[in-house]
Amino acid sequence: MNKTIWWDLTNVPHVNFLLPFIQQFSERFNYQFSIRDFAETRSLFEQRIGEDYLLVGKHKGENKVKKVIGVFERAVGLNRKLSQFDIKISVGGDASGMVAKWRNKKSITFDDNEKAPNWRYSRFTDFAFWPRAISTKVILRQGFKTNKLYQYNGFKEDIYLADYTPDETFLSSLPFNDYVVVRPENIQANYVTGNNLSIVPKLLEQLDNKGVNVLFLPRYEQDKIYAKGKRNIFIPDVAINGMDACYYSNAVLTGAGTMAREAACLGVPAFSFYAGKELLTVDKKMINDGWMFFSRDPSVLIEQFLKSSKREPDLARCMLVQQEVKSKLEEVVSKFIVK
Repeated sequence: MNKTIWWDLTNVPHVNFLLPFIQQFSERFNYQFSIRDFAETRSLFEQRIGEDYLLVGKHKGENKVKKVIGVFERAVGLNRKLSQFDIKISVGGDASGMVAKWRNKKSITFDDNEKAPNWRYSRFTDFAFWPRAISTKVILRQGFKTNKLYQYNGFKEDIYLADYTPDETFLSSLPFNDYVVVRPENIQANYVTGNNLSIVPKLLEQLDNKGVNVLFLPRYEQDKIYAKGKRNIFIPDVAINGMDACYYSNAVLTGAGTMAREAACLGVPAFSFYAGKELLTVDKKMINDGWMFFSRDPSVLIEQFLKSSKREPDLARCMLVQQEVKSKLEEVVSKFIVK
């Protein structure tokens, strides 16, 4: 009988990121999926993967006490609803890591955010995958073990962009062909500290003043208020393919690290206004390489955008990264899990 992999997806980028690995093992393993009800995670999963899933847990907002309670509540809910599994694979995952530990099953995690409180799940992780750009010492300080750490070249976005083919019909879903993408910051995230307010209202105002078309992708329902009274702004009614949104745009201005890195890997001018106290190492590398620009000053972002131009995407480089990670994951699954 085939062994079972449990895939746990808790955030929107996890859907595209895990998809190549889901396809990698689909003929050799049984699957079960769980999803946290957060932003467009559920709808994107239904579009891109379309399998049956358990919907367990919600985002608990900015309150840190509620967040901790939410982790335990979700872990208990998952443990109650999940059937038998042999391997848990996720991006991060404190709640899913607890469940794997309780059941004495193997836990595989991916991450590239060394600023997050990864110590909360590192103790439950058997095998951890991180980009080589991040110092091994930094990762080990969060509780990961040297002999269970697998680092790879490139960025995690490379892994799924390797398979990317632009949807030729994408622009027909928009009211304009010439536009920029704007995605708000995740003000409620663990990495955001203090009274950090969104710069999106001022950013949209300045883009509006210059007559720039904006594909606005709110993170939360309340983000939609930022677009009130602005011209030339389109908010999709349903979740759209973020890679297509990036690819066809003139630029991506975002507080979301993943979307900025997707744009950069696709050769699209990428402007980050990430709200964390300190930029991630992977973002710093892209900035140093000239692939991304960072500022939380809307005027500076607009100035740089007006001077920007696209590069040719290097999907061959992305493919090499994907092949490396798939090979390492295959090694882990074959050597330590399949007996």
